[in-house]
Amino acid sequence: MLFRIWNLIRKEFIQLFRDRLLAPFVLLGPLSELLMVAWSTSQGIYHLPTAVLDLDMSPASRAIVVAMENARTFDPYYVSSLDDITSDITTGHAMAAWVIPAGFQAHLLESGVDSAPMELIVDGADVVAAQTAVEVGEGVVASYGARLTTSPQSPAPSSPLDMSLRVWFNEEMKESNYMIPSELGFIAAAIAAMVASMMIARERELGTLEQLMVTPISSFELVVGKSVLAIALGYTEFLLMLGMVVWFFDVPMRGSLPLLMIVALIYMLVELGWGLMISAVARNQMQALLIAFAVIMVMVIFSGYAFPVETMPPFMQSIANIFPLKHWLTIFRGILLKGAGIDVFWRELLAILGLGVVIYTGTILLLRQKKLE
Repeated sequence: MLFRIWNLIRKEFIQLFRDRLLAPFVLLGPLSELLMVAWSTSQGIYHLPTAVLDLDMSPASRAIVVAMENARTFDPYYVSSLDDITSDITTGHAMAAWVIPAGFQAHLLESGVDSAPMELIVDGADVVAAQTAVEVGEGVVASYGARLTTSPQSPAPSSPLDMSLRVWFNEEMKESNYMIPSELGFIAAAIAAMVASMMIARERELGTLEQLMVTPISSFELVVGKSVLAIALGYTEFLLMLGMVVWFFDVPMRGSLPLLMIVALIYMLVELGWGLMISAVARNQMQALLIAFAVIMVMVIFSGYAFPVETMPPFMQSIANIFPLKHWLTIFRGILLKGAGIDVFWRELLAILGLGVVIYTGTILLLRQKKLE
């Protein structure tokens, strides 16, 4: 059995080295994709073009505009009317707008910051930018108000509340520390599934699958032989991307690296099973890639990468559990950001192992059925 598996593995590597485009594409393509996506998402949202309608034109109104500019999220410029704001936001020239009414400074001096109205208008068509503008805008106003209440000239009393804030595992609240590991997990899953999906489909397309089926090679041996090349490419890709994430994008690595590598290997093997199952039913490589792409898109939706699983209806949350990517992202973020051990995520690991048994059993049964046909 081992001799037959070894010869099949050797055949796969010979075919890979003959294809001078596939190996560089599989290795360099995902690396460049992760680099571009992670670079764009790790920079944060800064310098949103922001229209400012200052109807007060007082030192207080100018001071709050300076506070907006110092926050770096807003890039303010002055307009002369509400019509200008409407036009700029409609055309996309501005992503946000501030309206400072007449008498702003007078209200501050008379009754304190609570009675001084201001209006923030955001372009809700871009939800991420709008949420950032609202959050930073609220912070700018709160900070400006806090400075006024602590000023000796201010009649406003100090706040009776003293809230202390501590952030664990992502002290700087960097969105990239959440997004980049998710992107790595998604790309690793996509590579494993798509490469494996072409393995058996290629044999069928070339007309050599029938020749393999009449040899003494069993369905189990065929699956093992086809898996080794795909897992070698996928795992090498994962290690390269992990190095880029940790050293280039400064995502912390707080957990055990050997534990992460072992769990990653298990996960890659399971994702590989999806690809082999697709390859077993696809008639050619193009059909296999299209089916793999459709499965990957569904995996993204139910994995928590695009939308939090906790916000889905209970039935949809149950469906999400059948995708290994959902459990893997929980494990991966836990090891990287929290330094979690196997005692924390053993349930997710068991779920991945259970899904792997089901997926590979289904693949072997499909291949056995093809052999009987």
